[in-house]
Amino acid sequence: MKFLKITSLILAAGLTVPVCCGAPDIKKSSADGSQEIVNLLECGFEKGTDDWSGRGAASVKNSSAESKSGTASLYVSNRSSAWNGAVITLGPDFSAGSTYDASAWVKFTGSGSDDFKLSLQYTDSSGTVKYAALAEKPAAAGQWTELSNSSYTIPDGASDLYLYVETADSTIDFYVDDVVVKGEKYKPPVKIKRTRGDMDGDGVINSFDLILIRQAAEESSPSSDTKFRGDIDGNGVIDDTDIGYVSDFILGNIREFPEIEYGEEYEKTYDFASVSSLKSSSDIPDPFKFVDGSTVQSPAEWRRRANEISCMYEYYMYGKWRDGSDDEVSYKISGNTMTITVKRKSTGKTASFPAKITLPNKVRHEGGAPVIVGMHTNIKENIAASLGYAVICLDGVFTNPVAADNDSHTGPFYTLYPYGNSWDEQTGVLMAWSWGCSKILDALYNGAGEELNINPDSSIVTGVSRWGKATAVCGAYDKRFKMVAPSCSGAGGLALYRYKSQGKTYDFSSKGASSAYTYGANEHLGSLQSSDERGWFNNRFREFRDVNQIPMDQHMLGSLVADKDRYLFIIGSCINEDWVNAPAMWASYLGIKRVYDFLGISDNLAINIHTEGHAVIEEDVRYMVQYFDYHVYGIKPSMDLSKLQTSVFALPKNHDKYLDTFTDKWAY
Repeated sequence: MKFLKITSLILAAGLTVPVCCGAPDIKKSSADGSQEIVNLLECGFEKGTDDWSGRGAASVKNSSAESKSGTASLYVSNRSSAWNGAVITLGPDFSAGSTYDASAWVKFTGSGSDDFKLSLQYTDSSGTVKYAALAEKPAAAGQWTELSNSSYTIPDGASDLYLYVETADSTIDFYVDDVVVKGEKYKPPVKIKRTRGDMDGDGVINSFDLILIRQAAEESSPSSDTKFRGDIDGNGVIDDTDIGYVSDFILGNIREFPEIEYGEEYEKTYDFASVSSLKSSSDIPDPFKFVDGSTVQSPAEWRRRANEISCMYEYYMYGKWRDGSDDEVSYKISGNTMTITVKRKSTGKTASFPAKITLPNKVRHEGGAPVIVGMHTNIKENIAASLGYAVICLDGVFTNPVAADNDSHTGPFYTLYPYGNSWDEQTGVLMAWSWGCSKILDALYNGAGEELNINPDSSIVTGVSRWGKATAVCGAYDKRFKMVAPSCSGAGGLALYRYKSQGKTYDFSSKGASSAYTYGANEHLGSLQSSDERGWFNNRFREFRDVNQIPMDQHMLGSLVADKDRYLFIIGSCINEDWVNAPAMWASYLGIKRVYDFLGISDNLAINIHTEGHAVIEEDVRYMVQYFDYHVYGIKPSMDLSKLQTSVFALPKNHDKYLDTFTDKWAY
């Protein structure tokens, strides 16, 4: 991790040096008169509907019958209620608290007059959907009438923004043209991330920081934040060496701090105890504690522990990960289908499987469209495409063509890597499905990305249920996926084995659901080891007789995604998901967060517990896209991303005090 070199100017009194991270983040800025006013939305409907759609029962289409300017407009018909009309989603250029100049022209044929509205639908900070009229005006038949508001401020806390045109009472057909919304062009400023040497977090390194680091060196147990800022050399302690670095940096004797390599790779070793000899413990395992009993001493040492955890999951649970070193991948695109062919170099065997392509309506990201790689189809591909994201799914609705969903160990993966008798030949189906998504990335890097105008460096992997489990596994082992978004993954995914919600009652009224919802049975070890599900894992996993015997728990799987350049986005559901055990995924999130906090990458972890749906729902996709846009591209969000740092299970009426203490025995 390197920092920008200091300038030659040294201030004699304050000795102040600006700090700037190598990868600047973004924060919202308020209007200060310095921003440029531009057309943020401009729709003339000359060649299509310009991303507008029908609201309610209404239909919309491009029409050359009428136009305010140019040769066409948007025709709105089949309306059964006054609120049925034409609607468009307002993207990340629009945000709560900002002011805009909006106008649209409307016309209807026939006789008389009618009242038209230009309106906004949004969700307020409490989660309630609300409606606001920007402009309302009577229009005479046969005449174009402008609906305008030169200064409309979107309410504070508003998200999920939709602009629409409707009538006050009637259900007449009408035309819309020349829609323009003006506002400030967003210029993302630099946000100073938590930085080594900047002890007080004010964005500069100066003599005050030198005083604070000297004080920190005298503390017996500095906070994790202080330790991150003051441990300049990454050896796990704040000492005279670190003080010297800060002093030399301020005085100009050095122009950068030493780089700490968090990404060092370690050789995989599998010298672990047999299942029968493992001790049982109801404690949630400490992710910072090595098998030999020693503990991680610094962020730089975390990679060694992560490597050990990775090997433990292969050995005890999922089976051997095939890293692609023996794979030769080619592809063929025909329409919206990409056929991926893999040749195993060591044996010469080949196997193929299909993937379904959904391209974005418009590529709006420099370098090509980001891509969501799905374990299956039906993950709201149309919503992602409307937001500028490509989607490539292993072709099937809740099926997966790479490996059969049973313990037969058949399918393209097992054609290449047959399930054998030794443990390192026993790759479970979750790993096999993960490998399939990995091959999609291989194909993109091998030329399909350039052909489709997709950027494989900006990739997200997702899936639901058993494929949510596979998504978590995939993200742990293929580090090329920029973001990992397992949905409703449950036991064997990102729900803690050791945390049960069965019989507990929760208040979900804040989510529009029951105020007294009692959870039924949770997915248990016996189910995972049954004939229906045991194929997901390796043979050794069947030897466990008690979850307390498993030397890992699933917060440790999530921690394998932890990296300063990667993101973990956990999805769950409140109701009708008793089996999946969303409270245990929230508990897992809290455990994972300890690792992210330790590494100084807390912002790289998110969770969205939606109300209902064993799926990746539209709400999830919109949050995923805005979170990814913000962190990877610096695009200002219109949704409140702070909601992704908490959940309904954190509310006082649902809070479990156990979750305050289960990490007390951990090293950090």
